[in-house]
Amino acid sequence: MRPLLALCEVVMSGLSEARRVLALAWPVMLSMLSYSLMSGADALFVGRLGTVPLAAIGLAVTATFLFLALPIGLVRGLRVATAQATGAGRHGAVHALAWQAVWLPLVAGGVVASLSGLGPWVFAHLGATPAVQAEALAYFHVRVLGAPLALFVLAFTAWFEGRGNTRTPMIANVTANLLSIGLDAVLVPGLGPVPALGIRGAAWAGMISLAVAASILLVAALPTLRSVSWRPDRDLLGESARLGFPIGVQRFLDVAAWTVLTGVLASLGDAQLAAHVLAIRILMLSFLPGLAIAEATAVLVGQAVGARDVEAAHRSWKAGSWVAFTVMGIGGLFFVAIPTLLIAPFHAAPEVVPIAIRLLWIAAAFQLVDSVATVTYFSLDGAGDTRFTLVASIVLSWCVKLPVGVLGASWGGLGAVGAWLGLTGEIVVLLVVLLVRWRSRRWYAPDASPLVAAPA
Repeated sequence: MRPLLALCEVVMSGLSEARRVLALAWPVMLSMLSYSLMSGADALFVGRLGTVPLAAIGLAVTATFLFLALPIGLVRGLRVATAQATGAGRHGAVHALAWQAVWLPLVAGGVVASLSGLGPWVFAHLGATPAVQAEALAYFHVRVLGAPLALFVLAFTAWFEGRGNTRTPMIANVTANLLSIGLDAVLVPGLGPVPALGIRGAAWAGMISLAVAASILLVAALPTLRSVSWRPDRDLLGESARLGFPIGVQRFLDVAAWTVLTGVLASLGDAQLAAHVLAIRILMLSFLPGLAIAEATAVLVGQAVGARDVEAAHRSWKAGSWVAFTVMGIGGLFFVAIPTLLIAPFHAAPEVVPIAIRLLWIAAAFQLVDSVATVTYFSLDGAGDTRFTLVASIVLSWCVKLPVGVLGASWGGLGAVGAWLGLTGEIVVLLVVLLVRWRSRRWYAPDASPLVAAPA
């Protein structure tokens, strides 16, 4: 009888922790789902213009993320710092971090915007056709020049979520993403007196929606901003940078590897690149909810580390892994069962469809591994173990994903399928490495952070 009671207690404890993760994650999941729908709308409306614009928007988004990767990592450091300060009960530091969420995007975004002139050089070296390059550049310039605005939204989203408030960012992001879908329908094809802007319309739809999201977040944060000094805090910015810089470097090098792989696909023809873009847009419907669960888990892990409760951190990781596995596994079933139905709304060219179907089959398989890998990766970041995740990610991106993907795509003649097999190999090895690190508990070093070590 006692073993049965013990088992029931373990199950109930696991369900309770899963509910905690979901309570924090469901607003993030709605935000991610709305972002996925918005990205899908971009591809849908632009894809109706032809294979060249569809290929171009995928290339442009990849290049944009290349420029934003390092600043986005710094913003993630702000989330970790806020979560750990919240767990440690350092409310003064949490409030002061709100102003750092203003200064960080202004400085980092300004640097990114100043680099927009490198766009032609980047696209010229990615191997795309001149037509794809021209379309991609039109989208890229708008989004990169708007980098401060995009980073402002990400920074305040990180600050609110680090405190455990995921509903305010949800309201801002869902409102903005739904607005962007409506603007896509007007600006891309043109409507009434509004001229057809094509791929530029998708870029401007995104920027206008970001301005709306930024306004909502700023209004919500105003009471806190008014309660503390507006001046930059060197210590808090330094701690956020310490936590976020390795994440940013990792993101940059990972996106750089992905950009090289995208360039290889671009050199193999517009159909391969278009199928790759299409499959990613569909994959996001399943991946982004899993990513939301990972981000919620990272917040709970960060708060547990701040409270010096390693067992609570482990429980959050375990619950988050199971929830993400379930959600992304269900998504994978749809990729196998109805791939043609999922592709149909994009009106893809006949030569693109069979390639995209094969990519969705691969995605259905690697999602099961990726679900746990993503939660573990974000949990290690939430614990402040960002240097380890940096090294692991760099080594596997450049030693597994890129060489295997290039060999399979180009020399193996598999095109986008070969590239995605390289991605699958990276995720499998990454999961093993991350699980070994997590189970070692060497990530638990609360005294390394002044936000945790200092008295409340």
